[in-house]
Amino acid sequence: MKRLPLITALAFAGFTSFAQAADLMSSWEAAQARDPEIAAARALHEQAAFRLEQAKALWAPMVSAGGAVGVGGADSQTKGAEAMGQSNVTFKTNVNLGVLARASIGAQQAWISPEREAQSKQLELSAQIAEKQWLQAQQNLIMKTSQRYFDVVAAELTLTVLQRQQKAMKQAAAEITKRQSVGDASVMDVQEANARVSEIRAQVLTQENQFVMKKVAYRQLTGQEATQLKAIANINLTPTNLADPSVWVQRAKQQSPGLQMMSLQQAIQGQEAKRIKAGNAMTVDWVAQAQLDRLTGTGNYSNSASNQMAQYMVGIQLNAPLSTGGMVESREREALKQVEKLRYDQEAAELNIEQQVRDAWQSLNSAQARLQALSQSEQASKARLTATRQAHRTGSRTTNELLGAEHDTAQAELALLQLRIQTAMDQLRLYAASGELTEVQLRQVNALLK
Repeated sequence: MKRLPLITALAFAGFTSFAQAADLMSSWEAAQARDPEIAAARALHEQAAFRLEQAKALWAPMVSAGGAVGVGGADSQTKGAEAMGQSNVTFKTNVNLGVLARASIGAQQAWISPEREAQSKQLELSAQIAEKQWLQAQQNLIMKTSQRYFDVVAAELTLTVLQRQQKAMKQAAAEITKRQSVGDASVMDVQEANARVSEIRAQVLTQENQFVMKKVAYRQLTGQEATQLKAIANINLTPTNLADPSVWVQRAKQQSPGLQMMSLQQAIQGQEAKRIKAGNAMTVDWVAQAQLDRLTGTGNYSNSASNQMAQYMVGIQLNAPLSTGGMVESREREALKQVEKLRYDQEAAELNIEQQVRDAWQSLNSAQARLQALSQSEQASKARLTATRQAHRTGSRTTNELLGAEHDTAQAELALLQLRIQTAMDQLRLYAASGELTEVQLRQVNALLK
């Protein structure tokens, strides 16, 4: 009786896990809350806001204040001065050892700065890359979740078919053994049946191992047990509005997050070349400065000497580098070569994306015809198996023919199941390659489950 609450809790947890992991949508929602890769991508996406703040801060006024207190000395001499109506007067001040106090405050704001312009643009482009990375991470999670979901479904269906085939072969082997005992079958027939039974047993054991590992991978991603997942329904799986492949290729080149990130990386590298070149450019800043120095102590001309100097200014500050010895020019050419390299990388990526789009489109375009052909093949295999069983009982078909018909029927059924899953995944691959994969497309595939 004491164990009843624990058993009830475990049963409720199992029911909840089943309810949450029944289809693709619940699996994806669970993966979003658990997958460390999407969590890392979310953190990078949140960093984008700080990069935009940094881009704005580059043009904000920079204010600084300083102060110093210590021991110091000073010696100054002025000749040719005029004081109290007398000309050619000489002034001397001296403090050998005294207390020095200094205070300063300044503000500076960039007005014309090609280097800051390049840096600001780089930060903005970097924030845009973070947006594209987040979009791609979401698409990758949808694909990964769907793949692991359908891996479990396919492994379970395959195991079911193989176990059914194993049961049928065991029954056939038992029947043949009985017939051989009364002289109605040969020893070779019994040996052939036993060999087929051993072979299918090995296949079942291998598939059981694969089924276990697929469930482990699914649980690692979603945190839920893969129990009684919905399979693909026997309905029309191909989209009704499948556009021309050239249209999909054009969409991919415009919307693919991967290609967009490569284009943004080129732009960032182009701004880097501008930033390097700006090392030789003139800059103009708004400046405001004020400084006060006060020194008191003893000197050669007085036992109590005091010097005080105050300076201030408001205006603009110009800085124009004259020569860098060729370093800036060399670094600029190096950066431009990197831009060229990135452009070629993008062209290669576009060709790869086009191949992926056309491959997924071609698979979807012919899916319905292939599904129909495999369905007819499955029906024909089942009819052949029924006829072969009847003929084997009368002795007009050999044991090898019967077991071969059992094998062919199972393979035809598995081929049809696998093609249904592949067709559903091809829909997601086509949308992913074209940069259009979102929760909407996942719901469309989820609607194909039963």
